[in-house]
Amino acid sequence: MGPQPATPELLRRLRDGDPHAAEAVFNRYARELVRVAEGHLSRKLAGRVDGEDVVQSVFRTFFRRSAAGEFAIDASDQLWRLLLTITLRKARAKGRFHTAGVRDAGAEAGGEAGLFEAAARDPGPEDAAALVDQIEVLLRDLPPVYAEVLGLRLEGHTVSDIAPRLGVSRRTVHRALNLLQDRLAAAAGPGER
Repeated sequence: MGPQPATPELLRRLRDGDPHAAEAVFNRYARELVRVAEGHLSRKLAGRVDGEDVVQSVFRTFFRRSAAGEFAIDASDQLWRLLLTITLRKARAKGRFHTAGVRDAGAEAGGEAGLFEAAARDPGPEDAAALVDQIEVLLRDLPPVYAEVLGLRLEGHTVSDIAPRLGVSRRTVHRALNLLQDRLAAAAGPGER
């Protein structure tokens, strides 16, 4: 049957940034999205990620991008399709992330074939989606300027170029890069630093 459609009033309040509207959207759609996500996650990942993890990530992304004005949602079916698309992409990305290389949940049972297969292929759109998820985790709870520093640095800009471009000191850029490097090293775990 699916979730009850959002009313035009709820969509208007959501566009206006009403936190109660955001909560209502979450309550209205989360349960069905969890069901969809779980239907697209492998059973071998059950100990690592579940549908609720995916849906939390979906709503973080949706609310962040919505607040930035990236979505123009005028109808309930548009909202549902958007949330469904984000959920499917994130569920697939989580599945790929947890079955890639040394993280392969299937390899935990003793199979090395997945490791060799992952190493032999070129990165694709799925890998890009997994990278986006990792970057979201890396930047969680940090000021927006950290994302800008990271983006410019990944484009090849130097610290001396980044600082004036963003209107911050070189020390701020260094501090941001050092914090991001520490978070990345912590996420990699002790054996991968």
